Amino acid sequence: MMRRSRWEELAQDRMAFEDGVAALLGMVYPGLRRVNGEGGDRGVDAVLELPDGERHVFQIKSFTERLNAGRRRKIQSSLDRAAQRGPTRWTLVLPLDLTPGEWDWFDRLREIYSFPLELHGLCELKAMSLKHPAIEGLFHVSLPPSTRIGGPCVSGVTPIEAGLTVGEGGRLTAYVERDVDCALRARLSSVADAGGAVLLVGDSAAGKTRTLYEAMRAKLPRHRFVHPAQPAEVGQDVVAIVTSPQPCVLWLDDLSRYFEGGCFGVSELGRLIRSNAVVLATLDAAAYERWSGSAVVEQMAPLILDRRWSPAERDRARSSPDSRVVRAAQAPSALGVAECLAVAPRLWRELALADRAGGSPRGAALTRAGIDLARAGLKGPLPTELLLDTHSLYLADGGGPLLRPESPGDALAWAGKVRWGASSMLLPAGEGTWNVHPQLVAEAQRADVPVHALTWFQAMDAAHDIDEMFSVALKANVHDPSIAVHLWRAMADVGISRAANNLGVVLADLGRYTEAERAYRMQADMKDPAVLLNLGNLLGKTGRFDEAVEVLEEAGASGHAVAWNNLGLLLREQGRLDHAETCLRSAALAGAADAEFNLGVLLGDLGRTEEAMAAYARASAAGDPDGEVNWGILLTEESRWAEAEPLFRGRAEAGDGEAVFCLAILLKADGRMQEATEWYRRAIDAGDERALYNLANLYVDTDRPDLAEPLYRAAADAGVSSALLNLALLLKRQQRLSEAEPFFRQAAAQGHRNALLHLGDVLSQTGRPDEAATHWRMAADAGDTTAAIALATVLTSPADRPYLRVVLRRAADAGDSGAALVCAALDLEVQARHRPGSSVCRDPRPVCGARP
Repeated sequence: MMRRSRWEELAQDRMAFEDGVAALLGMVYPGLRRVNGEGGDRGVDAVLELPDGERHVFQIKSFTERLNAGRRRKIQSSLDRAAQRGPTRWTLVLPLDLTPGEWDWFDRLREIYSFPLELHGLCELKAMSLKHPAIEGLFHVSLPPSTRIGGPCVSGVTPIEAGLTVGEGGRLTAYVERDVDCALRARLSSVADAGGAVLLVGDSAAGKTRTLYEAMRAKLPRHRFVHPAQPAEVGQDVVAIVTSPQPCVLWLDDLSRYFEGGCFGVSELGRLIRSNAVVLATLDAAAYERWSGSAVVEQMAPLILDRRWSPAERDRARSSPDSRVVRAAQAPSALGVAECLAVAPRLWRELALADRAGGSPRGAALTRAGIDLARAGLKGPLPTELLLDTHSLYLADGGGPLLRPESPGDALAWAGKVRWGASSMLLPAGEGTWNVHPQLVAEAQRADVPVHALTWFQAMDAAHDIDEMFSVALKANVHDPSIAVHLWRAMADVGISRAANNLGVVLADLGRYTEAERAYRMQADMKDPAVLLNLGNLLGKTGRFDEAVEVLEEAGASGHAVAWNNLGLLLREQGRLDHAETCLRSAALAGAADAEFNLGVLLGDLGRTEEAMAAYARASAAGDPDGEVNWGILLTEESRWAEAEPLFRGRAEAGDGEAVFCLAILLKADGRMQEATEWYRRAIDAGDERALYNLANLYVDTDRPDLAEPLYRAAADAGVSSALLNLALLLKRQQRLSEAEPFFRQAAAQGHRNALLHLGDVLSQTGRPDEAATHWRMAADAGDTTAAIALATVLTSPADRPYLRVVLRRAADAGDSGAALVCAALDLEVQARHRPGSSVCRDPRPVCGARP
């Protein structure tokens, strides 16, 4: 019998309930810290702080009655206070399972806050109690016997618990709505309260389990999930379900397993439905043919899931945020997207294991040959003869005769055998021809397996026409440029001038500039604007600027807009700015993609801000996201924050890292510190080291040095040199002088003049005046007026007077009135001592960042 805890009864004593829940949470979350609420808990009853910066806050409420307006206000008030403490996750714990209306309210809260909000209700408390029975001894919680189901709620069921296969890192692929979803979810809604059964039938690897799992989570989140570990256990699970007061789902993935053992029939189904339970099951199409006449299947009124995806489903898959789904959606329509996702790792593993004695080494070699021929640019289908000719390379590499390879006929039969759905290693494409399964090609590409060097030449010989030959050579450009040189040269040597141009490009990329120039001039068509553009780029790269200008002008005059753009950049590099502007404007008018952006950079450097913003605006309108960001940077520099914010925010929400960083800077400048913090956190999560430094500055400015210090240290470790200085300044203000000193030294070594001044002050305070003088001298010689005054406190010898007068006079001429006074005193030989200036060096603050 199962046991349950009476958290509702314990909740009558608020403090006892909070202590009990905190103790239970401490067992579930090791390291959890209880917060004493005397004088106000600031919305935090317990907190879990992890080394990676995660700060998980728990708010415990003892409400046992429905969440009326007053209770909701109390919860949100606690949440608002907790939000000010910088949580990365917030969980509400209360002895209550929410109604649909209360869930709607909680979901609206989730839309307001930037960090995730979670709920541990009565259901979760009971489940945790069952895993940690020691809690009852601490708080005298009564746990009488019961027939309640102790499994998780559907909302907490993991993919693995439902029998799904997860990918690398334990991640499911993003779900894509199926055409059957509407009918399936309507069916689940109709049986949610009164009970019933839903059966989803489809071919193997059609996506049945995933589709039913997502529908269950959407429509039955509060039901208890019951999944028999073995078919023989279904009987005892049925008894537990029908005697439980909780709504339950019996999950029977692959229903045929339960039929074959005689473990599930009409009697069990009837008992479950009469008890208002829900039965969810899947059945393979082949098994359905066998069991379609059974009473259970007939009563379940099956829904059909097609293995092949409709055009609408494929469109949705192509728009998925998951690259794995997008790749699978590119497969031929005869193969389902779910099928491709399911079979890819299985086929790849089987292929790896087949290349052995006693396996199917020749079949594996045929498959690998097909994979590489497809990756080499052959469009297919591939003739059997080509596969047999090419596969010997792979068979020999694997061990050849040592592997006792099977016959060619058996090898083709193995490679063409159906595994799941319609999927096999090699897919038949007609008499004597094959296509390679597209997911095998994708897996080889993802694993970065090199294409066999000799296969490139096999593919070139097998190409049907010049276009396919170009396809092979272009693929070689990416995979192995040194092989691409041979392929392009073979075509150029027989008079294909376009190949000679591409040969020049590859040679130039390899740094073989003399050969590249020869290919352009001797074999390519020098009247082709593209050839002129590439030759001009090569001449500019090798420092032959006058020749490059001449060639690029010829290319531009021949109608190549990019030539004007590249000529403008070359002239800008040489300082010929007027001519550069003319070329960039010509390129923009001719439609060169980057010309407006580059024109904006040039005009910004010339101080013509309004014209630069106009150019960036045109670049943005043409779809250049960088133009939008740089436009916002110029607006920010002029404090036109209201105009800049929508530009940054639009790009930031689209995932542009530079826009995220710039938006955070703008929000801080506008005094919106909480929002700025959130966006800096996003930038940090995206790997922007500058954001570590800027967020640390924000924390210093808002009097939170404890939060700033670790960020400064992380930024310094990431190579942000200004973080060394600001960290040292922070430590100095806290009188942690021995800790500050090495950071001042590192900052000084990296050219921060202020570090010399403050390092001298630290040395002076720790009884090392001679060392202090040495560093103040360096700072004063670099123009630091405060260091010049500080020197007057340590250079008291008459021999030092001439030097001291020089640096003080220089500081006085720079406008430092204190230096002028000391200098005048020295001139009058007034022997007065002056302590170093008390002004504190301001922490450097970053600007929006250099424009590209």
